[in-house]
Amino acid sequence: MNQNIFTPKTDLNPSEYKNLFGDPFWNEQGSSKARSFYLQLNDREKALMLKKNYLAMIEKSRQRNFNMAADCLQWWLDGTGFTKNIDFNWLRGNNEVIVAENVNIERFEEDPDFIIFLKKLADGNSDTYVTHFDRQFTGGIFRELYYVCGTSTITSTCYFTVTKKKENFVLSGKIIHKWWDRYDWHKGADAYINGFGNVKDSDALLVEKYCGAKPYEMRGQWQQNFNKTFQFEFFGGINLKLK
Repeated sequence: MNQNIFTPKTDLNPSEYKNLFGDPFWNEQGSSKARSFYLQLNDREKALMLKKNYLAMIEKSRQRNFNMAADCLQWWLDGTGFTKNIDFNWLRGNNEVIVAENVNIERFEEDPDFIIFLKKLADGNSDTYVTHFDRQFTGGIFRELYYVCGTSTITSTCYFTVTKKKENFVLSGKIIHKWWDRYDWHKGADAYINGFGNVKDSDALLVEKYCGAKPYEMRGQWQQNFNKTFQFEFFGGINLKLK
């Protein structure tokens, strides 16, 4: 696909291509020349011009050392459509992920169904308890996670085997945390991109239609293993302390 179809039509320089929308957060206006030119284009030509902006975003992300955000945007722009596995160490390097993980762990510790399960367990017997909790969360604006996924979800599933020994319960098992999100766009939505302003999802959908970009799934997974002994407390709760 010819990326230089604009050359005979306009004298826009590279910075004016990048400054199509401006940056309202910093009260910076976009290039009126670029905007005027953009509005005269057909949809295919608009998509090509928008693609230049996404390529500029990738370049800017790498300059800021936001390489994961750049990789994910490039993955979309390349149009493979394949699932992208995100390194769990990178994910857990983001405070928002740790907070969401801990929320789910606390829900296991306070799960009323687990209390009922324990009360039904006879002395000397073992049984398996499986359940899961979802936690949706959004990365902080200006942080890399926001540019990778905006809002995403952690699904935490426990696989616990519990044995009752008189007054004690012996728990062994694991919690598997699955982080997931779909890298896609929704007409009518937009997102603030530092240095590029409020970028409309409809622009990305136009790039998908004419430039071969494709949405895809993002996945990450890790697990925690446990071997703990605990009892019922005076008021009927438990002090499991999984964290």
